[in-house]
Amino acid sequence: MRLKIRISGRGVLIALAIMALVMSFACGKKSGAEKAFSAAKQTAEALVPSNANAQNDYTKPFLTDEKMIKFIESLQEDVNPFEVLFKEGGMMRAESDIVAKAKEFDRFAQKYGFANYADYMAVWGRIMVGDMMVAGEEMKKNTIKGMEESIRNAEENLKKPDLTPDMRSIYEEQIKGARASIEEFQKPDDTSGLNAADLALVAKYKAQIDEATKKFKKNPGN
Repeated sequence: MRLKIRISGRGVLIALAIMALVMSFACGKKSGAEKAFSAAKQTAEALVPSNANAQNDYTKPFLTDEKMIKFIESLQEDVNPFEVLFKEGGMMRAESDIVAKAKEFDRFAQKYGFANYADYMAVWGRIMVGDMMVAGEEMKKNTIKGMEESIRNAEENLKKPDLTPDMRSIYEEQIKGARASIEEFQKPDDTSGLNAADLALVAKYKAQIDEATKKFKKNPGN
């Protein structure tokens, strides 16, 4: 599933984006998920200089196996200047930190073969958005699976001989609503998101990135 991604502001907490995503799928609607992806992308783009527009064109492939491997290698550092990005609440202060310490961030990024911190952040931004898209696809599958199960249960209950008219109406509405939601989720989406090539690379390295970033998330308040 590809969901619409548009820029509407800056400095949005990624935690809020994830919360919005979860809530939107629980309600069986796409609109909330679109806002969640928008929040993820605008947060990523807020951390890349405005003159790096080419790096922010998510419709064009940018990631490579080499970039992903180098990025993961950078996460093994005991001291990572980008650590603030991985902590809850860190997005709000990350932009000002990066601007103030541009040379430090450049040196760290260049150590791992990136042109500068903007190049490094362009990779991280796509990973962040791609990770949410992968999670969104999994949520969509699980949501559809749950709705299909509710349809089967309602259909079985409709077979009961002693079913009251009110209960029959409830089960019929349950089936109707679930089928409508499934149909909505299965509609083709012609809006743009992270391109397929980059999304595939994010999915390929997701487990390694998740494992490497665990240490940054243990003490989010620090």
